[in-house]
Amino acid sequence: MAVAQLWIVRPHDAHFMNITILLSQIVILAGILLLFIVVPRIRTKRRVRALLAKYPGAEQTSVYLELHSTFTWGKQREIDAKAAEMKPQGWTYLQSSMASPSRTSRSWGGGLTLHFIRTHDSETSHAA
Repeated sequence: MAVAQLWIVRPHDAHFMNITILLSQIVILAGILLLFIVVPRIRTKRRVRALLAKYPGAEQTSVYLELHSTFTWGKQREIDAKAAEMKPQGWTYLQSSMASPSRTSRSWGGGLTLHFIRTHDSETSHAA
């Protein structure tokens, strides 16, 4: 009889198993969030700070970009295209930020404000 009781799952054991599974899922989701969202944002902020520290008196500008794509990869393509368009003029892409809701509500894909910096080094290299 004692051997048969080892295979029976008691209600409090099942509850403990459910909590363990739930907590492990939360840890996995937090790890994914950290890996794919938080780490890239930290890298971007460090890159921006490094560029601004390297060129403290650099000219800065912001451009509103109306996005037409509803998917992330399409939006990234549009951001990259705008950065490539501004590059020949000497502008270096810094980062993007949320645009005001009054502007983004007019387009299907929303919109972003892209921030650029132009250094004196980039002007002289393009002038030659």
